[in-house]
Amino acid sequence: MSPYIIQEQLSWSYVRAVSYRAGFRLYLPEVDDHGIDGTIEDPSSRGMNRVDFQLKATTVYEVDNSTIRYDLRVQNYNQLVLEDDVPRILILFIMPDDDTQWLGYDEDELCLRKCAYWVDLMGQPPSSNASTRRVSVPMSNPFFHDDLHSMFQRLTV
Repeated sequence: MSPYIIQEQLSWSYVRAVSYRAGFRLYLPEVDDHGIDGTIEDPSSRGMNRVDFQLKATTVYEVDNSTIRYDLRVQNYNQLVLEDDVPRILILFIMPDDDTQWLGYDEDELCLRKCAYWVDLMGQPPSSNASTRRVSVPMSNPFFHDDLHSMFQRLTV
């Protein structure tokens, strides 16, 4: 199996585990034709209670001053910057270079390495680059279950 498929599936496992641990619902579209990989819904919230996301997994990135620099395909970037009624974020799952470190387990724990972070790009100018656009993902935006409620408050107000 391709390493990219393994990365993708492990990143999905991470998002599922974090979302469900927070008590949120996760919806996956049958067809991804608008750059939306999924939707997270907060069932306890009234009004706008969902956030759409695009999910990427990578071992190729740079860290600069507590910011992750990642080269996102222009098509994906331009889908994320479009204004919409529903907030739309990029979730970036950072993985170790060494694929033997991606998943650890024993009788006491299952560990996905390293971490996912999110960024809201909506409203940024579209890119006319040929292939990629470098995005900055703040490390102050970890995708953790205990931070999802505050993320929703920031995005859905």
